[in-house]
Amino acid sequence: MATGDRGPARQRLFQASLEESAMTRKYIDCRDVPSVSKCTIAISADSDDELLEAAVQHAVAVHGHQDTPELRRQIKAGFKEGAPKGVAA
Repeated sequence: MATGDRGPARQRLFQASLEESAMTRKYIDCRDVPSVSKCTIAISADSDDELLEAAVQHAVAVHGHQDTPELRRQIKAGFKEGAPKGVAA
């Protein structure tokens, strides 16, 4: 085996590491939505699905919204890449 040659398992691990580092964390921040409650919660996750579920739970439990397809579309439209204001990525 050549010095720079990697075995298949090691190649897969290396590829997975590259893909993980290429992922961009996403967030949604209640401060970006005008509201009477002046909520300051920001939620972040590595996947859209995880972020959506957490944000929907928050919207229902704290803000009294109904879990509807329209609410989910609105929440997903508010996703941003990176980290909320004042939080290091």
